[in-house]
Amino acid sequence: MARSHYRFNTETLLFEVTHISRRTKFKRFLCGFFVSVLLTVGYYTVYIQYFDTPHLLSMRRSNADLLVKYDLLNKRFEETNAFLTHIQRRDNNMYRATFGLDIIPASIRDAGFGGIDRYSHLEESTYAPVLIQTSKQLDILLKKAYIQSISFDTIAKLAIMTEQMSYCVPAIQPVPTNQMRITDVFRFRAVHPVAGTPQNHNGIDIGIPVGTPIFATGDGVVQTAKYSFFGYGNYIIINHGFGYSTTYAHLSKIMVTEGQPVKRGEQVALSGNTGKSTGPHLHYEVRYRDKPQNPMNYFSSDIDIDEYEQILANAQGNKEFD
Repeated sequence: MARSHYRFNTETLLFEVTHISRRTKFKRFLCGFFVSVLLTVGYYTVYIQYFDTPHLLSMRRSNADLLVKYDLLNKRFEETNAFLTHIQRRDNNMYRATFGLDIIPASIRDAGFGGIDRYSHLEESTYAPVLIQTSKQLDILLKKAYIQSISFDTIAKLAIMTEQMSYCVPAIQPVPTNQMRITDVFRFRAVHPVAGTPQNHNGIDIGIPVGTPIFATGDGVVQTAKYSFFGYGNYIIINHGFGYSTTYAHLSKIMVTEGQPVKRGEQVALSGNTGKSTGPHLHYEVRYRDKPQNPMNYFSSDIDIDEYEQILANAQGNKEFD
């Protein structure tokens, strides 16, 4: 049974039955529906603005956890970087120094990456600062570790060749111990005895008679064997490898050729008085990485004449020396 609607008639002062059309009913329904939608949207907007939904609250908590983990990760990076820096110092000051290697400067270890911005793709992220910082820290660690790995590889190879290196380093006198008479030392000379001008004396002079046997002080290869009229006269340069070389000058006779391998204690020449020389003697130099060294620092003080002669005998195929 349909519900009846009444309207008060002011003229008759009676309630009269009225009929509402379907069109009116439909309009009223639409109005009510739109009002309900607007109220719902308004309520939802206010709610999400001031209150978190369970899903949004979960996401925010997850993001907060990620930020904390990123911070912890960056701290771990900093700790690892500090530890790696400590290893680099030990590498430069101990490991590389032990094998006579040049240090790796900070300009190489800490050099930037150059080129285009490596982190531009992260700048659009909500957490760009954290992501970029983490990426930079990781790149720095990877580069430092790579350079340190190369350094350790070099040191490992040298460690394997330590025994070979021990035979190559110039460690004995170029003449027998009982004939070592030093006439001039490694120093800066105020006046050169021949040139008459100030000049460094980059080796030592050993006063010995012409024709005294001269021996290689370490294993190596003859790099130079020739005559210099205005300098060393007849002279030999032996390349011992590992950065070392020795020079034997003012010789009367050269007994080796360029490119010839020689052993420690092998006879390479006879002493003389050729070139710029004021008397019979041997000028002997030691260089490391082409820098003059004091030869006296390389002579093994614990080798006596018998041990020295044994070294010579071994180098000459167990021949006896006069």
